[in-house]
Amino acid sequence: MSAAPDSPLLVIALGGNAILRRGDDGTIETQFRRADESMQQIVPLVQAGAKVVLTHGNGPVVGNIVVRNEAARDQIPPMPLYIADADSEGGIGFMLETSLTNALARAGSHRRVVTVVTRCVVDPLDPAFQRPTKPIGPYYTAEEAARLAAEEGWAFAEVPSGLMRRVVPSPKPVEIVEAPTIAQLADSGDVVIAAGGGGVPVVRQADGTLQGVDAVIDKDWASAILAEAIGADHLVILMEADRVYLGFGTPDARPLETLTAEEAERLASELDAGSVGPKVAACAHFARTTGRDAIVCAVEQLHEALAGGAGTRITGG
Repeated sequence: MSAAPDSPLLVIALGGNAILRRGDDGTIETQFRRADESMQQIVPLVQAGAKVVLTHGNGPVVGNIVVRNEAARDQIPPMPLYIADADSEGGIGFMLETSLTNALARAGSHRRVVTVVTRCVVDPLDPAFQRPTKPIGPYYTAEEAARLAAEEGWAFAEVPSGLMRRVVPSPKPVEIVEAPTIAQLADSGDVVIAAGGGGVPVVRQADGTLQGVDAVIDKDWASAILAEAIGADHLVILMEADRVYLGFGTPDARPLETLTAEEAERLASELDAGSVGPKVAACAHFARTTGRDAIVCAVEQLHEALAGGAGTRITGG
């Protein structure tokens, strides 16, 4: 079955736990098992004829790539972070597209699945470049961190254990370079996996050329910019919790079923900046700029949330 011309176009953002979860052993077998579990939620949508673009996180996979870089630096020249971003996007994309292709075949569907290694333009003047905050890679002693800061120019921050971790910029995305290609593929009926880990960050030079930069882009914001660029009918961001809560984790926690874009923008700054806050902010941006709805929900409630019976819906109309 192919996607019908009038089928809804969905951008669905998977978390990094689509491949690896805290406590997993990290083997390729475990990663494929996680991918198989994640793709089970996507198969019914594809079978129903929806046009689907999947995005995904890349932690802790990109961190593992950085660790390998450091472990082998005496034998192999370490690659810059933007290459690790691209490596993780290609590797995770391969696992997800293989899992989904196999699941669709078992279900009798022959829709094609393709991964697009996606570049995401950021502003070189973004304040994030002056205030790196995103931790990545291995843990270091204070002495090791001081040496690497001097040798490599890296920034470090102390973590609760007393050790140090490298921190990198996390600028806001402003353009998805491959958006026209992704839109064309999705419109043809292909399921597209794109903007993995927020995409590969690049800056546009004065002559129009692109240059990779060492940064990590928030995948929910990249998903929102992509959904806006390709004219998606809905942006859906999947997470572990069933919906957005005020006072999450407290006895007074209150679930939020519906928010306007303006309400979501105000609320985002009050929520956890390392978790649900960016998800709500990205959804608010999509809803406000497109006039279409965005949804935040648990993975297993995807279909119910699309039907309006679960999750938190951020309205644009």
